[in-house]
Amino acid sequence: MVKRKKNIIIYRVPEVSAESAADRMDGDMAFVTELLDSVFQVKPEDQGIEKLFRLGQRDVSSNAPRPLLVGLKDIDVKEGIWSNLKNLKDSDIRFKGISVAHDLSPGQREEIKRLVEQAKRDHVSTSSDGAENYWFRVVGQGPRMRVIKIKKQISAA
Repeated sequence: MVKRKKNIIIYRVPEVSAESAADRMDGDMAFVTELLDSVFQVKPEDQGIEKLFRLGQRDVSSNAPRPLLVGLKDIDVKEGIWSNLKNLKDSDIRFKGISVAHDLSPGQREEIKRLVEQAKRDHVSTSSDGAENYWFRVVGQGPRMRVIKIKKQISAA
């Protein structure tokens, strides 16, 4: 966990289609630097990106971008990103659809899945309203993790 504590994973970052790995890495670094600066107000001199790489195998036939793992030098930078995460909603068009998550171990991901599934089962057994009308999110860390239920907004369009 200590190694993952300063990492974030950014989903749906467009991949540069260059043949050279160095060119793709430069494109990813430029995108992340601009994202951190313009959306999260983390200045370039404070960013301290230790590592940056794509997760999974590169598949040129697929159009889906691989997740991007960003290792930061300082936990304060990650906390700054998390405190400004709301800015992503009103960001520039090229940052739309991007999501940011903690770098979790497989055990932690499995525990979160288990908690969400249990909350869905409990909801179905105690409520007449279906679980598909709610989002179930895990909040807190370690032994204080709990699941909250958020009613989905149905837009009239």
